Amino acid sequence: MYFLVENNMNVDCEKLESRITEDLNSMVILEASKRGSNTDVIIDALRQDQVVLVQGLIAHEADNLIHDVAHQLDLIESLTLQSAFASSLGHRENIGKYFMSVNKRDDYQFIAPHSEGGSFTNMQLASFYCYENSSDGGETILMNVDQDCKIWSLLREKVKRGKSKRDLTPTEIQKIRLMARLNMPEDILRGDDEILNKTEVDPNFTVYEVLAKPVKTYSKILGKHLYVYWDNIESNDYDSAEEFYRLLKQSNLIKLPENGLKIDLLDDSANRRVRRFGSKYAQIFKRKITRKLLPGELIIINNMTWCHSVNNWTPGSGIRKVAAAFA
Repeated sequence: MYFLVENNMNVDCEKLESRITEDLNSMVILEASKRGSNTDVIIDALRQDQVVLVQGLIAHEADNLIHDVAHQLDLIESLTLQSAFASSLGHRENIGKYFMSVNKRDDYQFIAPHSEGGSFTNMQLASFYCYENSSDGGETILMNVDQDCKIWSLLREKVKRGKSKRDLTPTEIQKIRLMARLNMPEDILRGDDEILNKTEVDPNFTVYEVLAKPVKTYSKILGKHLYVYWDNIESNDYDSAEEFYRLLKQSNLIKLPENGLKIDLLDDSANRRVRRFGSKYAQIFKRKITRKLLPGELIIINNMTWCHSVNNWTPGSGIRKVAAAFA
């Protein structure tokens, strides 16, 4: 399934049907200022589906700013909840009040573009604050999703579904929501779900992991329902990893050791991928923004319309410390 990527390998990067346009006009750049004076500008930019970059912030100012933005968007409860659960799964830790560490990676690994979470978590806002960065790599690449692309019917989201042998009591429904992270009856097993595995919670209820057709999710920021390229859509697809490699190669952003690496060693999500779904980045995304974050810079995006990704970097070229906050 995987191919060997070597420095002298002739990779056909034009398999991307066309280059995705670098659109810096979609980014609003602000300087740090007194608390509150930038918030309205940020909200206005997000409602126009723009990316916001704030420069010259110290860590606690980034915490304050993302709090104020989330508060105005009625997302403060989600922001607080996400930060509270940052370390619950063991792969993140809290940094400050609302920010958390990003997932750890092995040498040379990249993270392909995705929106954080899935349709269950329904995260609306994403932000990334830079403490320090590598001197050779570590660029953030933001990709804007094309709602009109025809590929959504081919993609699948990995989600949980439930099936009960009898009607559930309100207490049982609440227990299932907490234990299995299911909303019943909305998350009942459907006829077109592809079952990957199943677990019996009790004699009367079974939880299934399935591949489901993507559904539109409501964006509070834009006030409409949208297709979202969630993490649990992107990470299923072998094609996505290869598409991202080609994009990095086109942009001269891929970093490789002298003898090259198999793509499963480059790909942070290799062990989660299931099959090929025909992803073509030139169809999924209509524009991108590439930014190597500097210390004190904070990027804020609509998590539903902009995907975030990171290229790799050469080991020994510095420490990349970027914290994330979601709501």
